[in-house]
Amino acid sequence: MPAIYTRTGDKGDTALFGGSRVAKQSLRVEAYGSVDEANAAIGEAKALLNDGCPWRDRVHEIQHRLFVLAAELASDAHGAAKLGGNIDTDDIEVLEHLIDDCLAISGPQRFFVVPGRDPRSAAFHSARTVVRRAERRTLTLAETEPVRPLLIKYLNRLSDAVYALARLTETWADHARIERIVRDAVTRALSASPAEPLDADECLRRSKALAEAAERRARELGVPIVAAVVDDAGHPLVLHRMKGSLLASIDIAGNKAWSAAAFRMSTAQLGELAADGGPLPGIADGNDGRVVLFGGGVPLFEGTRLIGGFGVSGGTVEQDIDIVRHALVEVMGEQS
Repeated sequence: MPAIYTRTGDKGDTALFGGSRVAKQSLRVEAYGSVDEANAAIGEAKALLNDGCPWRDRVHEIQHRLFVLAAELASDAHGAAKLGGNIDTDDIEVLEHLIDDCLAISGPQRFFVVPGRDPRSAAFHSARTVVRRAERRTLTLAETEPVRPLLIKYLNRLSDAVYALARLTETWADHARIERIVRDAVTRALSASPAEPLDADECLRRSKALAEAAERRARELGVPIVAAVVDDAGHPLVLHRMKGSLLASIDIAGNKAWSAAAFRMSTAQLGELAADGGPLPGIADGNDGRVVLFGGGVPLFEGTRLIGGFGVSGGTVEQDIDIVRHALVEVMGEQS
């Protein structure tokens, strides 16, 4: 098994491919060393991409080409002549296609990007800065030693490609965040206990029971009344008229039930809110005059769920309220 250590660089120099030796702090070693750093940084970002992701494979291929580029920078004139598969224009086109494919998803840039939106994009942004450094080191080397211009062009395009990858992964993170928000909202909606549909027969039975209880109390008071019950949409369920009740009480009882259901409060409360200085002045002018602002109408609830409205008309306001209260206690076990 060959040893990792060779001891040949213990004096601060290293061998180039081709046989010549240079100082480890030379511009050439600095250039290909920076390319090596860039390759490692890109690999760190690649590791955050899911296995099987086609973008991961594309990044992996770029890393292989960086080995080739670094090898050329690490060669002297003799060694460079022996290299094969050097960076060429096809490699530049591969990077440009990658950039175009990224932009097709992330869209054009319209603002400055602050790195760190998520760990994956942050890693690509970090790798981009290392690629830029490798480009600068290679340009510095080119000032004193021959460097094929295509290598510099490749590094320049690579920094753009890694930046495009960073923006692509930011877009993925944004889409995932939006999807999580939507999924959470849907999950909450689906997990919430849906209101059971009201049983039509039970609604009618309870409505009739309220009307009959109202009549019993009205007989005790000696007042002929009309009792009306509507559903949660304000549609009539029961209209119960005692003999001798006023013709006008038919509409008034129905409107009391409708008003209570429509505003989810008793008609007596509505009257207080619509009084001079109250928060609902002029409320009776709306809804074609159906809103009733005196007592005798109450909303019907099952827990916190509105199930309808109940109205009584025929006596004085105090008598109508009394009749409603007695009917509610008798049928639904509650005070109005």
